[in-house]
Amino acid sequence: MANDITEKIEPYGFLYNKRAKSIFAKLDYTLRNGIHIQREYPKNVNLYRFLSDADNFESLKSYYEEFYNLVLVKEGSDFNSYYYLNLNDDGTSNVPSDNREYLKSEFIIIGMLFLKMYKLDGNIELDSISDFTSLLYEEYDDQKNALRKLINDNSSDKSTDLGDQRFENVISKSFEKFGDLGWLVWDKDSDKNKFKVMPSFERLRIIYQPQIETIDDLINEVKDAE
Repeated sequence: MANDITEKIEPYGFLYNKRAKSIFAKLDYTLRNGIHIQREYPKNVNLYRFLSDADNFESLKSYYEEFYNLVLVKEGSDFNSYYYLNLNDDGTSNVPSDNREYLKSEFIIIGMLFLKMYKLDGNIELDSISDFTSLLYEEYDDQKNALRKLINDNSSDKSTDLGDQRFENVISKSFEKFGDLGWLVWDKDSDKNKFKVMPSFERLRIIYQPQIETIDDLINEVKDAE
């Protein structure tokens, strides 16, 4: 009889963890809002600790797969591990399309360019939106102009060219979105400029590594098309 009961509760064993009652609701909303959970983010470290328990992780993985047709993913290792929900390989889930939010193409391009500047070009001091924008204007003029054109081409309002202020607003919104996802954390919530890059920013690099390494080719293609 005891074995039968154990078999019945194993698939969702996380619910029987003594911390589940106080943690699961917050954990569930955090994951389904697209936030990446890691050691330093969100501030409630208990979410990360709960997921770090192997038994909790495996039973939560079964839960999201069965009820939402989503994949609970763990990436990174040791102190740099992070967790998030992803679509299945075929791109489907049980979440209605109206409740899904996709990263805008211009945000992806800005993220790719930031990673090139930060990782590949060795600008490891980049830790603020203002520094990124200044470096873009001072040392990456071709990339800046091509990025501006790409954003303008993707804009719903093509009646005017993208001015400096609108362009910089898009850059700010991109980094704010990265913050919402947990890819970076702000030094001050009241002043969203200076930030610390989180391990989960690696997700963008993993997905777009070939494009990041050849982003200069994309820039040149845009220049040649002008």
